[in-house]
Amino acid sequence: MGFIPGINRLIGLYAAALKAIFRFKLWPPFFLLAIMQFIVLLIFRSYVNPYVYPILSPLVGLLGEKNAAIFSQYPGLYIALPFVFQWGKLVLGILFEGFAIGWASMLFMRYFHARKDDSLDFRAVLYRWPQLAVAWTLVTAVIIVINTLLPELFAGQLIGSPRRIIAFETLLRLLAVAVYALFIYAVPSIVVYKNNILKAFKTSLSLFFRFPIFTFFLALIPYLFTVPTSYLSGKSTVIVDKFTPELIFYVLAVGLVIDMLVNFFLTTSVVNFLIEEEE
Repeated sequence: MGFIPGINRLIGLYAAALKAIFRFKLWPPFFLLAIMQFIVLLIFRSYVNPYVYPILSPLVGLLGEKNAAIFSQYPGLYIALPFVFQWGKLVLGILFEGFAIGWASMLFMRYFHARKDDSLDFRAVLYRWPQLAVAWTLVTAVIIVINTLLPELFAGQLIGSPRRIIAFETLLRLLAVAVYALFIYAVPSIVVYKNNILKAFKTSLSLFFRFPIFTFFLALIPYLFTVPTSYLSGKSTVIVDKFTPELIFYVLAVGLVIDMLVNFFLTTSVVNFLIEEEE
C-alpha cells in the first residue's frame, strides 16, 4: 500500500468510525465494560471502608507489602490508586474485555452489512468467549512484559537524567504501540473471520507485515488520545502533593471515558478493515 493510498484508507476508516459513533445500538459492549471498570474504581476508592477492606486487603496484599501499606491510608490511597486500579482493570479485562471486543465486532459487522445472512449472532460470540479472552490476555501479557522488563533493564542508564527518562518513556510507548499493532487484528478476527486462536494471530501478523506503516498508525492515532490521562495518573504523587488527592480519582474516571471512546473507534476501524480485506 502506497503512502497516499494508505493515508486515504486511514481517513476513510476513521470517517466511517466517526459516523458509527452516533449509532447508539453499537455502544452496549464498551458502555457496559466502562460501567464495570468504574464500579471497580469506586470499590478501590472505598478500600478503607470497613465493609470493603476485609474483602480486598488479601488481594491488594498480592501487589506487595509496600503498596498495601500505602494504599491503606489517606492520602496514600490516592497515590497508589492508579497502580492498584490498573491491576483491577487487568483482571476485569481478562474476563470481559476480549468478549466486549468480540461482541462489538459482531455489531459492527451487521452495521457494515458484512453478514447479510445474519449467520453470526450473540450466541456465537458467547461460544467464542474463551478464545476471545485468551487472545486478549496473550496480547496484553506481551505488552505488560515489555513495559515491566525494559524499565528495569535500563534503570541504571536513566538515573539522574530527566532528558533520558523522557526519551526512554516516549520510545517505550511507541514500542508498546508497535507491538500492539502486530496483534491488533487478532481478537476481532476471531469473530469476523471465525478464526481459532492460532489462526487469529497468524492473520494479524500477516496483515501487519503486508501493511506495517498503515497498521502502526491505525493503532497509534487513537492511542494518542489516552496519553494525557495516562501521563497524569503516572504523576499521582505530584498531584497529591500540589493539588487535592481526590483529583486522582477524577483523572482515572475521565480516563475510562476516553478508553471507551478509543476502544469503540479502534474496533470499528479494525473490523471495517477486516471486512474490506475479506471482500
